[in-house]
Amino acid sequence: LQVHPSAAVAASLGGESKSEVWYFAAADEGAEIFAGLRSGVQPAEFERALGDGSVAEMVPRFQVKASDSFFVPSGRLHAIGGGNLIVEIQENSDTTYRVYDWRRADAAGRPRTLHIAQAMRSIDFSDFEPQLVRPEGELIVRCPHFTVEKWELDGPRPAHDRPSFALFFCLEGAVKMAETRMAPGEFFLVPAAAHDTAVEPDADGTKLLRITQTPA
Repeated sequence: LQVHPSAAVAASLGGESKSEVWYFAAADEGAEIFAGLRSGVQPAEFERALGDGSVAEMVPRFQVKASDSFFVPSGRLHAIGGGNLIVEIQENSDTTYRVYDWRRADAAGRPRTLHIAQAMRSIDFSDFEPQLVRPEGELIVRCPHFTVEKWELDGPRPAHDRPSFALFFCLEGAVKMAETRMAPGEFFLVPAAAHDTAVEPDADGTKLLRITQTPA
């Protein structure tokens, strides 16, 4: 279980904030994630549970399937279970505070490093019972740092409607741009100078994720 700090907390800890989005490109049957807090959990109760190893019981668990999405704003406690293949879009930050690791050890028998003091300052203790994202048309998530959309591409379409970069991930089918063909699992970046260049489907059922910078 881990958390990324908000901008205000990160500044006081010498780190960076990070919000992120998970898009589930594939998921085994029964695959799960952990996120947020169960209703009413308070810091003192949470810290006691860290000591007795029961803290995972205070975190909601969600079963997920392919094409689901989940938003992890800074301050949200989270962990990814096995059997998930995730496309993760995030702020450019390496600050992560691990608060619990199911008492696992490495090959030498050493426990992974935890950052309990920093995590306790970073967790949003009002973040109760979060839910999976409910897309609104093409829009998956828009936050101050980025916008994530899912395009079902049935014809040519400009990469962006304004002079700004766009990052794409091919989910299904195939896409062609400037004589280059991209298959599922491949990313490509369209720079601002080429924002009006057409992105074209090169197979039936082409689906893409488009990631752009949210305007100020």
